[in-house]
Amino acid sequence: MGTRALVATFGFDERRVLPALRLLAYDELVLLAGRDSVKAPGFERLRALEPGLRAVPVDPFDLRACLDAATATLRDLRRRGHPARVSVSGGTKILAAAALLAAFQEGAEAWYCDPEPVRLPVLHGVRIVDGLSDTARDVADFLRAPTTMDRLVARVAHCGFDGRATRAAVRELVGHGLAELGLDGGKPVVRPTRILTTYRKHFPRPGKA
Repeated sequence: MGTRALVATFGFDERRVLPALRLLAYDELVLLAGRDSVKAPGFERLRALEPGLRAVPVDPFDLRACLDAATATLRDLRRRGHPARVSVSGGTKILAAAALLAAFQEGAEAWYCDPEPVRLPVLHGVRIVDGLSDTARDVADFLRAPTTMDRLVARVAHCGFDGRATRAAVRELVGHGLAELGLDGGKPVVRPTRILTTYRKHFPRPGKA
């Protein structure tokens, strides 16, 4: 087995991280932390315990930025052959939520240790996008702004999707909370949701799932 990594969210209080260090086996410690957090005394106390820890700077109040950083960190560790666990016991609620979403997206174990360890319901090896058909992923790639259904059907026609397949894909996206359907002037209109906007860059490119 490769080096085991623990990716932990951190705010200012090292006591929110210490239970995970005691209870979860790891060889490498990576902290997701705000720029002010890495200047805090609690960070220095953690570094005294783990001199080799690595800090990944995030904006702890920006969900999308935290999600991007957490996802990139997990992917980098996986590329290097370092299986990772995620601890979401520290930091802001936004940072913890983003780290949990990244763990779900990347199929990593996620834990909350305060003080007892609770494994959160993330399925190893199952990504959010795995619940979508290839057609739905392709249609989602085209859905970047509100558009009429007819226009969307025309845009994806060159991918080989007929109107029936495109409408089925839209219903699938709506069912996953990634799109909304409405009427504008009596015409069906499809809108991407904020969830789709947040996750878009984490979707495989069409044909490369």
